[in-house]
Amino acid sequence: MQGKVSYKLSQTIAGEIEKAGAIPFSQFMHHALYEPGLGYYSAGSHKLGEGGDFVTAPEFSPLFAKTFAQSFISIFEQSAANVLELGAGTGTFAVELVKELEVQGNLPEQYYILEVSADLKQRQRQAIELKIPHLANRFKWLDHLPNEFSGVIFANEVADALPIDLVRKQKSSLQKAQVKLDDSGFRLRWQDTGPMLETNPYVRQWPHGYTTEQHLQTEFWLGGLVECLTKGAIILVDYGYSADEYYAPQRTQGTLQCYYRQHKHNDALLLPGLQDISASVNFSQIAYAAHKLGAEIVGYCEQALFLMSSGIEREAAKLAETLGSDTMAQVKISQQLKKLLMPDEMGENCKVLIAAKNCPVQLQGFALSNKLHRL
Repeated sequence: MQGKVSYKLSQTIAGEIEKAGAIPFSQFMHHALYEPGLGYYSAGSHKLGEGGDFVTAPEFSPLFAKTFAQSFISIFEQSAANVLELGAGTGTFAVELVKELEVQGNLPEQYYILEVSADLKQRQRQAIELKIPHLANRFKWLDHLPNEFSGVIFANEVADALPIDLVRKQKSSLQKAQVKLDDSGFRLRWQDTGPMLETNPYVRQWPHGYTTEQHLQTEFWLGGLVECLTKGAIILVDYGYSADEYYAPQRTQGTLQCYYRQHKHNDALLLPGLQDISASVNFSQIAYAAHKLGAEIVGYCEQALFLMSSGIEREAAKLAETLGSDTMAQVKISQQLKKLLMPDEMGENCKVLIAAKNCPVQLQGFALSNKLHRL
């Protein structure tokens, strides 16, 4: 079945290439991930959680959502008690967050989910109806951003899956990747862009052959979020770097990576529709764009620092207390903390950036280390 879906998607992409001669890599990536009924995030394959291609922080541990709850409450107090989650996966974050907010007496009035996958929408509904059926009427699924929204917009590992363009430096010029089709299948073709050389101050530091990504669609995506937000904050959690780290001269092959059945590689042209394609987020670009659009950056730091400042160790102790003397459960909690906090796991690789609009909020999560100077 999956092979048929990939073949059909490949035929769709091939048809566009035949008409145009070649298409930008960003267009190929958009089809591969989001083509209705065929793309990786649009088709009905099992992608998230155990047995899927990858596991996100909310899927791995309830401590992630529990620890974020206080930040949501602080933002609710300065705006409205509503949540808009983008790409909610299996619904695990929504369930665990709302359970914790209920314990603290701060339930959201509405919890909106914007999800492109019909399969994941169904899994989200099932999780909510199974685990918090008495709160199911607070959830609503959207097909597009609302015209106006007040509250918290939350996106975990969403921005890294937005289509990007591939660029590389060749002597004194910059080239952009196009996707063509030959007898061997899809192939990259590099095309000179010339003037784009002056638009990135880091280009002159790059060695010959340096390859990286352009995140033009990320700014467009962020613009939609800021525009619809009347009062509240946007919480972004994702793999990424500041611009100095992102465009470091030694990062010669960029950050593009693919996942197929929990195997990581970097050939994005293989198996269209069957593998995840992502690129790390340029948080400096996000921060600059948000400021330009009228939002204020509340803070930026590594996920580990944010979670520790927000009290994840306290939440872990509370969870351990409820489990009593169950040794295996205690070991599992320790493993979860390691995955979320250790530098070689998600702790340093994932960052938290929060931007607010008409919402003068200060968050405990940035108390230990607010690294705005790095942006």
